[in-house]
Amino acid sequence: MSRVNAIVITAMAEEMQPFDDLLTDYEHISISSPFGTAVIRRNTHTSLLFLVSGVGMTAAASMLSWALTKYDPRAVISVGSAGSLSRDIRIGQIVAGTQYVHGTADASAFGYALGQIPGQPARQSAHPMLVDAAQTLENTSDHCVHLGLMMSSDSFVTEKNMPHIRATFPDALSADMESHALAQTAAAFGVPFISLRAISDVIGRDSADEQAQTFKTELPPVSLTAAQAALQLLHLASVLDIERSGYGPTPHFSQTTLQYALYLAIAKVNQLDITDVHIPENLMPELADHLHALPVAQQEKWCALIAAGQEYARNNPRLSLTAKEYDLCRSDLVRQFPQTDTTFLWPPTSQTVIKRFNGYWNDALVSIGLTPRRGRARGGLKFSVEDYLFALRRFLIECERNHRQPSFAGYSLWLKEDAKNEGLPSGAAIRQRFGSWKEALNAARTTPPR
Repeated sequence: MSRVNAIVITAMAEEMQPFDDLLTDYEHISISSPFGTAVIRRNTHTSLLFLVSGVGMTAAASMLSWALTKYDPRAVISVGSAGSLSRDIRIGQIVAGTQYVHGTADASAFGYALGQIPGQPARQSAHPMLVDAAQTLENTSDHCVHLGLMMSSDSFVTEKNMPHIRATFPDALSADMESHALAQTAAAFGVPFISLRAISDVIGRDSADEQAQTFKTELPPVSLTAAQAALQLLHLASVLDIERSGYGPTPHFSQTTLQYALYLAIAKVNQLDITDVHIPENLMPELADHLHALPVAQQEKWCALIAAGQEYARNNPRLSLTAKEYDLCRSDLVRQFPQTDTTFLWPPTSQTVIKRFNGYWNDALVSIGLTPRRGRARGGLKFSVEDYLFALRRFLIECERNHRQPSFAGYSLWLKEDAKNEGLPSGAAIRQRFGSWKEALNAARTTPPR
């Protein structure tokens, strides 16, 4: 059986297409399969199996069952679109399933709960490791992410059957045609699973025909949203042994617009007066893609605040702006966008800013000319993924030679005992990079050396 980092499965080719653009540096290998399509994408550190199953519960379960007899993944993630069953969840927002129910299963005559398949739990569950990653995604993503129950059936839910669905499963957030079947299949094979869907249509808001047209129109952009979020979630769960590149939220904000976000927060925190502030000609065009959903007067006010913040920072290079202050300002600002807006929200989170400036908040402040107060001292070295894996493989070889378990404590002791290990990353650094010591060892064992 071949090992892969993860299996990513969609129902439709349109939902899979964004991965072609997001993983351009991956080798692409088509795999023969009895139905649907299967592709391995791999680079030096990561091997991913991408499956397009076709629509529906049977197609999804059949495709995944075939794949799990041939491949051993760390996780399976279902990606694509879904309809919103909640009045609070809008088009373009994300639902991460923590539980899954079959929307048309009814064996209540035999004492089973509605939605429960006989012999199965009343609700299938996502793996706790992936739920934890989804919760982190909820707190750090520039998308709006909701966690909760997903309902699946072989019917496209519309205004006609929505009242029954809502009455039967009042806590369901979304409806699709695959997630429950995939969750049941993954559970049977003992593989961690989660479904991550971007909302393409709001059920019951329009007629069935209008809803279907909305779905067709929104499918390309929400498929991209789901693909980006899926890669970010797998990264957060330490399933992927890859460095962040062109996927996730970072490509949507240039360094200049990140700096503008800092200036805007400075203006808000310091309650700057924007009377008679001169707005540079290039400012509004550079932010047009991020502010277009706001009224023009509001756009002009934000740009004036940015200009005022830029001038204030120039004249007060030792001023303070913490990540907490920034995020409090951001929370207030993003609430001013219309609820129907489906774009990446600007300003981005402080986590996004940090990731774009070498992993340090102070580096972001330095980029706009500030002299931040001394914070926690950095390590003297920065390590690449190859550095971490090299150290782990040396340690694993040593443990095998001496018949020892490759424990975290053992690694720390090995570093101290052997002078040849000077300059290698600490165990704490490795654990932080991969999320856990177990995942670090898994990466070293499954990733081929260059």
